[in-house]
Amino acid sequence: MKEKAGLERWQIEYNKLKNYAITNNLRNLITALTLAVKYHKGQYRDGGEPYVIHPLMVCKTLLLLNVDKYLKEWYPQKSESWIRRQYDVLLASAVLHDVIEDCNLLNKGREMVEVYHLDEEVWIIVDILSKPPKGQPYDPEEYFRNILSNWKALLIKLSDRANNCTTMQVFKESRRIKYIRETTEYIYPLCAEGKKIYPQFSDIIKILENLIVSICESLASLLGMQEAITKQTENYQDMILFIEMNAKKEKMLNTYLALSMAKKLYEGRLRTSGDPFVIHPLRVSSYLLNLGIMDDITNAAALLHEKAHWMKGADTCIRNSGISPEVTRIVDIVSDKAMPLPEYYKRIQEEPKAILEKLANRAHTCTFLAKASYEEMENYTKENQEYMVPMCEWAKIHMPQYANQIEIMKYHILSISNIVEVVTRQNRLTSQKGS
Repeated sequence: MKEKAGLERWQIEYNKLKNYAITNNLRNLITALTLAVKYHKGQYRDGGEPYVIHPLMVCKTLLLLNVDKYLKEWYPQKSESWIRRQYDVLLASAVLHDVIEDCNLLNKGREMVEVYHLDEEVWIIVDILSKPPKGQPYDPEEYFRNILSNWKALLIKLSDRANNCTTMQVFKESRRIKYIRETTEYIYPLCAEGKKIYPQFSDIIKILENLIVSICESLASLLGMQEAITKQTENYQDMILFIEMNAKKEKMLNTYLALSMAKKLYEGRLRTSGDPFVIHPLRVSSYLLNLGIMDDITNAAALLHEKAHWMKGADTCIRNSGISPEVTRIVDIVSDKAMPLPEYYKRIQEEPKAILEKLANRAHTCTFLAKASYEEMENYTKENQEYMVPMCEWAKIHMPQYANQIEIMKYHILSISNIVEVVTRQNRLTSQKGS
């Protein structure tokens, strides 16, 4: 049954990408999709799904991130055909990124160019992304340095890592620990350097980084890997500068004022992981901005949404700060969980700004898992399935201008939720056997 369900899933994603490629005349992607199915036939993911679902999802993620929009913004002098080719090569390379490494192709997969007439650049990018065969020398420093030299390879690698992180629930614990350590050692620096070298794609890199970090922090919390949590939070001043810059650029007065207020409101408060609590609201706001959600009220509410952690006398400070009452109204909606969940989510769903803030917030609720009980973690995953996912589906229909962003946040939330659900179940069983 698992394989049948997986087969149906990959076919759905394949057909969506194929239709998109045909509609937009993406020649390389059309061919790459056919080759991916051919080359990965008979291969399966650790969880039992046909392997091809992985490269399809890597490609889909890049599609949702609207890379072509950034190309148009940064290269206005370039022709439409140039933009289309860059995008086509990126997506085709994403679909084929594992074939040289995993599919035993002759002549390092040169047939992709010589027989199937893909652009030479597709082969070059896939070659950059391919590790040497097992048994041959592998230098991770050189491997990631080569990836950093090519923006298409960089975006594909980060999308690849993000998707692999979403499936860590099927890993054995030793492999999870190894994967988190590799991510903190190589992928976090890759993100940091990539944002400097390719500022035109910094928002895309930050979104993928957010997904990777949140999943790794969630799992690290469950595994007691404190070093993997604090490693990525040392330079949170960068987030303050990023929010401040965007608030000024977009003339988001409430966001600018809320940023200043957030530093005071959460002063002295710590996350469960022990680092400054302000990191959480900063991440939520930064995430919204990276996604292109520039709504002033929503971002200001994101910075102030943790009402339970405000310092004493915060209400008076906010009233005197000049922040719009609309911001505190949204904060009240998302922070009031005293009511039953059906009523709580019904109230949020009536307010688009509250929906966006809630989704971005849930995508970054990670470190509380370190001290959560089994019951709290089970309630967390149940709430995601029963309320967050349906709200996402509703919002994509009723807020079409944010459909892609909502789909990305849903993917983000579900990825963490699935991992928490499986690991919690495993930990509970281990605890029961031990007792």
